[in-house]
Amino acid sequence: MISGRGRLLFWIVGWAVILWLTAPAEAVYIDTEKTLKVTGKAQTRASIRLQDSEGYTSPANVYVGNLVQWRNLALIEIDHNLRDLTDELDILYPLKALKIRAKYHLVGRFLYEAVYNVGPQAFRDVRDADRVNIDNFKQSYDLWECYADLSRGPLFFRIGRQNLSWGETDVFRLLDSINPLDNTFGGPFEDLDDRRIPLWMIRGSYNIGNVGPVKSLSVEGFWVPGTWDARISPWAPKGTAYSAPLSPDLARFLDFKYPDKLMESSRWGFRLQGVAGPNINLSVGHYRSFLDLPALRAVVEPGIPLLTGLDQMAFEVSWQPVHITGGSLNYWEPRTNTVVRAELAWFWDEPVFIPQENASILFGPTLPLPDPVLDLAAEMFGIDLRDLGLDGLPLNPQSGTIPEKGILRFMIGLDKQMWIRPLNKTNMFFVSLQYFGQWIPDYDPRLRQALQLYPSPVNYALLKEVESVFTALVNTMYRKGTVNPQLALAYDVRGAWLIQPSVNLIREPFRFMIQYSAIAGTFTNFGAFRDRDQITFILTYLFS
Repeated sequence: MISGRGRLLFWIVGWAVILWLTAPAEAVYIDTEKTLKVTGKAQTRASIRLQDSEGYTSPANVYVGNLVQWRNLALIEIDHNLRDLTDELDILYPLKALKIRAKYHLVGRFLYEAVYNVGPQAFRDVRDADRVNIDNFKQSYDLWECYADLSRGPLFFRIGRQNLSWGETDVFRLLDSINPLDNTFGGPFEDLDDRRIPLWMIRGSYNIGNVGPVKSLSVEGFWVPGTWDARISPWAPKGTAYSAPLSPDLARFLDFKYPDKLMESSRWGFRLQGVAGPNINLSVGHYRSFLDLPALRAVVEPGIPLLTGLDQMAFEVSWQPVHITGGSLNYWEPRTNTVVRAELAWFWDEPVFIPQENASILFGPTLPLPDPVLDLAAEMFGIDLRDLGLDGLPLNPQSGTIPEKGILRFMIGLDKQMWIRPLNKTNMFFVSLQYFGQWIPDYDPRLRQALQLYPSPVNYALLKEVESVFTALVNTMYRKGTVNPQLALAYDVRGAWLIQPSVNLIREPFRFMIQYSAIAGTFTNFGAFRDRDQITFILTYLFS
């Protein structure tokens, strides 16, 4: 077994070998016809905390100046067009006879998070307390993408492990909820495109052509058989840098119920898309998938008249399939040279969190007990019932249910290139603005976000009938594109702010980014991570 420092040394040596083998910043072609291309990326990313941990964040003893991330990533990508092999290999001759164009795409992904070996004592303690889970979490070596493309005329198929993104949004997702997101390594501070997890799926499209006023009308569909792939957004292990803030009283009783690899766990969907007029792109679709956030409910052993031990209960964490119907629009307005984007999505019967229903055991009748007895129970079982809002033992405890609501979500966005001469005389600024809205028609005032408010483990953040979030992105370039500053903002009207300025320095084949990430304001939505302010240094080497 290689030690943590041994693995780190392995990564350093591996980096040196990659840089030596791929010194020119050009793609590597295996054949003279340039049908087989190899590209890749090697990246190291270090983040330093700029704020002390507080509230329910774990580990609690992480302070300003502590290293909270040292992630090392390598991607090797292979693209191969099979057009020439169809003449030479008998097994591929049917592709030529049927005039089928074929190619395949492979991506190997190698990841190692070193903070649990060389970081502050708090993270080394996390690994020592849960060595198996943390060792599995911090490293992965995957065939990340693996698919083949087959096309003939207007018909196209892609089969294999892949990403599929529908919709027009950035930063947050609406219709783009097909692939699960990995929020365990960077949470809301990481780019959306870097968090999608590929799935094994069959995807196809057919270009019908012009139909009435609609040009290039096409129909697209996908299917992720549940027996092939039923993965969901992973849950960050307790004590990792970007795990959700969670009361220890709740965290220790979590019982995870993952979707089984059965056909009923399948994802599927279809959409129509086309061009109306000279510059309006439209799409409408419907699909079934799993959302990133799980459902939560308290469960107890059936038939017990009195809850006398914590081993009789648990908090079940499960992922429920949801149907989503919606459409998107992309319109270029030529007079102002502005792109207008819009998206609308109806989430059918989405699981929601109403504490009185999901955790009904905490809100039912109790057998009142005097304080001395409660003190003794707290000493024996390690949890004080009064912290859970109880003054005694629950009578006739019942497992919670998972209520569901239909939810309408929508986005309106504007993208524009503009001159700001006092700041940049040679290059334009790109400005992108978005408004995200959410409306629950069948609103229940008991609805809550599944975010525990410190210090009470039964006090949760309120969920309003209408929620609103604004985002903004501004970037430009200096020195012939070698210096690229950017400012990203998100504002939840409840009073939560996310600010993320960065600068990317490019000297091909190297890219060096410095990024500051901060969240401030109320404990709602992404505001749950408001004690995770950090500065990140990212060094990337590309051969492409």
